[in-house]
Amino acid sequence: MDWTIRSVLAWAKEYLAEKGLESSRLEAELLLCDALKIKRIELYLDIDRPLVQAELTAFRTRLKRRGLREPLAYITGRKEFYGYDFSVDSNVLIPRPDSELLVEAGIRLAPEGSTVLELGTGSGAVILALLLERPDLQGLASDISLGALGVARQNAAVHGLDKRISFVAGDLLLPFGGRFDMIIMNPPYIKETAELEADVKDYEPHSALYGGTDGLDVIKRLFRGLGESLSAEGKLVMEIGFDQYADIMALTEATAGVRMAEVLKDLSGHRRTVVVEKIFG
Repeated sequence: MDWTIRSVLAWAKEYLAEKGLESSRLEAELLLCDALKIKRIELYLDIDRPLVQAELTAFRTRLKRRGLREPLAYITGRKEFYGYDFSVDSNVLIPRPDSELLVEAGIRLAPEGSTVLELGTGSGAVILALLLERPDLQGLASDISLGALGVARQNAAVHGLDKRISFVAGDLLLPFGGRFDMIIMNPPYIKETAELEADVKDYEPHSALYGGTDGLDVIKRLFRGLGESLSAEGKLVMEIGFDQYADIMALTEATAGVRMAEVLKDLSGHRRTVVVEKIFG
């Protein structure tokens, strides 16, 4: 029999459903689009077209990877975030919708014409989306992973931002002197004992996920130098775990020269992003 787009999608939907993937039809469509290098609408404009052997092989390869629970974004090499497409691979954490709160806070709070520093930039999605939304801003971003910095630089170039942002290899604030009006970070904050889906645990970089036994190892190190790294009225905009607000509040109160200024909730109602500000020069 000829394998048409219609029959391949029907078979792939069942295959992925048997592997426990809830959005099996959608994922089958996205994987087939990636294999054929077409848009989703084009699947249905020519749904009874037979596939040639090279197309079937490309699709089956992608389908097998997804059946092993490799994240869809790593298979296709892209992820949409804040309305923009970004390249991703196994060197970087896949951007999540919750992290769009960082961008929204940056758009609203970054001073006109300032330089925003992002620590642990990963794919660069957060800082690059912010720069795309705020053409007056300049960016500076760091990561301890050279592989991640390569992905971030690629994304900056694709979006025409390579002249507005610089990337530095290093750990937290160590590579930087001076003070910043805004620091943005999505730190690794998951507890080492947390149970994660196989898609995350087996494929995404652990250095971007886990923050020690209490999830706060990296955050505690950041706060040690925070007061000296923020300008007068400078702000840290940081994502936190859904159950970490009390700990972050206590850490803020124990850090000289800063205070909790704002808390933003995600779509599930969890306190997901905090704004910590400098209270004196």
